[in-house]
Amino acid sequence: MVWPTEFDVKLDEYDAMDLPGQQLQSAQASTTLDHILNLNISAPAGCQRLTGIISFMGKSTYDVEVMQKMIAAGMNIALLNLSFGNKEEHMETIKNLREAVKNYSVKCGKKYPLAIGARLPGRKIRTGCIADTFGETVELKTGEVVRLTTDETYRDRCSNYTVYIDFMHFAEQMDKGNLVLLDNETIKLKVEMISATTLTCKIERGGFLGSYKDVFVPNVTFDMPNYSEHDKEYIDMAIHMQLDILVASFVNSSNTITELRLLMGEKGKKIAIVANIQTIQGFHNFDDILSAASGIMITRQELGSDITPKKLVIAQKNMIARANMANIPICVSAHLLSSMRHNSIPLRAELLDIANCILDGADALVLSAETAVGDYPVDTVECMATTCKEAEACVWTKQVFHDMFDKTPQPCDQATGTALAAVIAAQRCLAAVIVVITTSGKSAQIVAKYRPRCPIIALTRYAAIARSLHMWRGIIPLIYEAGPAVDWQMDLENRVHFCTKWAMEQGFLRIGDAVVVVSGWRQGSGFTNTTRIIYTTADTAN
Repeated sequence: MVWPTEFDVKLDEYDAMDLPGQQLQSAQASTTLDHILNLNISAPAGCQRLTGIISFMGKSTYDVEVMQKMIAAGMNIALLNLSFGNKEEHMETIKNLREAVKNYSVKCGKKYPLAIGARLPGRKIRTGCIADTFGETVELKTGEVVRLTTDETYRDRCSNYTVYIDFMHFAEQMDKGNLVLLDNETIKLKVEMISATTLTCKIERGGFLGSYKDVFVPNVTFDMPNYSEHDKEYIDMAIHMQLDILVASFVNSSNTITELRLLMGEKGKKIAIVANIQTIQGFHNFDDILSAASGIMITRQELGSDITPKKLVIAQKNMIARANMANIPICVSAHLLSSMRHNSIPLRAELLDIANCILDGADALVLSAETAVGDYPVDTVECMATTCKEAEACVWTKQVFHDMFDKTPQPCDQATGTALAAVIAAQRCLAAVIVVITTSGKSAQIVAKYRPRCPIIALTRYAAIARSLHMWRGIIPLIYEAGPAVDWQMDLENRVHFCTKWAMEQGFLRIGDAVVVVSGWRQGSGFTNTTRIIYTTADTAN
């Protein structure tokens, strides 16, 4: 979830009884058919987006000003792809991101909690560098033959005859007849001959190959370590630079997550670990992975190659539903706005794909090459943000709530009971916002699980907690920097007033709107048990 941006419409531009984004007639329907039939194409989208936007950093985003514009357009989490570049470049990117956050925070008058994460290379296999004599790319022509080799002498001199592969045991673990997919499945090869270091392949689908492109072999699990020495250097860097998130690549079981936590040690225990699901093995072990991971990323590029693209729709819907039920945040990556890498206007099919991910229940969506190396990184984030808001108005939250409610074990704990009461209250009184006063962020996460139609402001004193809350759909994390009042009740009221005043300043709360407040009965974490409804007055804005 993101803070209000300059592109958002203010709530006071509507009549007092208008609730943009609510689609009330559709939302209160009793059947799926009625819900769809009552969707109103003329109804405005919500003032606030509920779905998070994760953007990869790259050569298109090195400039601090560009980063600041991406934050203003709606970027919640900035991700570094550690498969490219070196440690010094990544550390410089992190410093630039923090400078952009500082500038944006000064501009909006509040500390903006941008989360910064990194994706480890892990078990990723890539090609080498194209030789200078061939330029930036070489053409692999359909029907011809190319050699794939692990011979180090070809690392920086790949050609249309020989392509270097950076996994030294690649040839010995392959079989004749295996398919090899290069560069996002653009190029397809079939293995015909195997020697100690080299595979001779027929080019079944040709194309232009650049440097350091991904290599994927469907239905083959390589015997290789989860984390190389290179990965371990980056893990140390992530701890030293105090990153918020580490994305573990090619996670096939909970053991991969457990191993990473051991490598991170005590110093890295606060860093969230997101499991990247890219293989059919990861899909089959999904529940096991959910039990260990802080979050999930579905990368449809490799996963689609492993299970076939036709089965991808089933896998995506199934994994999102299971993650929602476990209340583990889940995001979807690959091909969301691919056309905007070189065009300022997206394909209609891409907008519908984004909407489908939101209807499936994704907490966040990932922009990879579109922002990392694309020509329009800021425009792409803005396009994603506006598309998300339109799609969110179509979610049948009433049914989602009932489904989650039915799956909630009895008896539930007090935090869950309080969250259920808050979401029901927000539905019935048409609340503009739910305010959650939280220490650890857990209370806000539980409220988010039940998918209220309105945004959730999670107020915490801890910046690291605020940044991590961007992974959950619907949560606006807000940092409270004022010192605590002597009296606990007075301190609580001060924080509620801080939230409502800020929301009114940002334009998604008006005088007279209902606000549901979730809080604890005493100071500290683990005491959330109170839900109440308040109505904003003119004094709230002062």
